[in-house]
Formats: sequence, structure tokens, C-alpha cells
Amino acid sequence: MQKTDLTEHFSKLRNGDKSAFTEIYHELKRPVYTIALRIVQSKETAEDITQEVFVRLYASPPDASVRNPRAWCFQITRNLAIDLLKKQHGMQSPDTQDTFAPISDIELRMDLERAISHLPCEEREILTLHLNGGLHFKEISKIVGLTLPSVYRRYQKALRSLRILMNGGSL
Repeated sequence: MQKTDLTEHFSKLRNGDKSAFTEIYHELKRPVYTIALRIVQSKETAEDITQEVFVRLYASPPDASVRNPRAWCFQITRNLAIDLLKKQHGMQSPDTQDTFAPISDIELRMDLERAISHLPCEEREILTLHLNGGLHFKEISKIVGLTLPSVYRRYQKALRSLRILMNGGSL
């Protein structure tokens, strides 16, 4: 779905068109879940966070001043996930879990998910927001509260670390 189509659906939702929520949900459920999963690394918790994001969205959609509602949803997801981690373990990473995303080579996907789980939380977030969320680095910098160069450097570092891990190395 194009950014303009999604923005239009958010506008319709704000104006009381509840069917627009269904379109938004189908467009954003997978990336919202993936972002939550990469941060909390628990399927059940990621599902709870995903549900909470959409409950909040339904109850109070972003106002028209929000220029990128997709990024707004991802920021809500990130904030809920981090708040939950802070409550649980003071930002300690829970056990790793695999995502449900379908791919042709399941073993490769599982190896990649395990490698991603070894990245520091901040690098996982940036990687996920860019690759799964489709956000630009400028948008990510606003969400995570880092400068644009810092976000880009951490993204590059995450990619280098993934290459090492996927080739059997360790960090």
C-alpha cells in the first residue's frame, strides 16, 4: 500500500470510517509484530504489544498533523516494547524466539533470526525499523532519538555483525 493510501485510510478512520481500520490493520500487522518481536524476543509478548498498538490506534488514531502515520505506529510499538522490557528486567534481553514470516528457506531464516537476536537491542531496532518497517533513516532517527549519522553507523555496524555471525563467527 502506498504511503498516500495509508494516510487516506488514517484520515477516514479519524472521520469515523471503521472499515478503514481493517485496511490499516492488514497493512501494518506484520511489521508491527516483527518490530515488537525483535525488541522483546517473545512471541506471546509481541502479540500482546501488537494488539495494544491496534487497540490504541482504533481508540485514538493519530491526528492530521502526523505526517507519517506508519512511523507513528512503529514508534508506539517501540515505546510499548521498551517500556515492557524496562518493567520486566531493566532492559535485559529475554530468550530468543523466531518470527512467523514465511520464506522459502526456513533454516536460513532461523539462522538469521538467531543472529539478529545476538545484536544489541538498539541495533536490532534500527535494523528492523529500516528493513521490516520500511522507514528511512531520518524517520528512524526521530523514533529512537539519535542523530541521523548515529543511526546510519549503527545500521552499518549491525549489518557487519550479521555477516560475521552468519559466517559462523562470534561477536
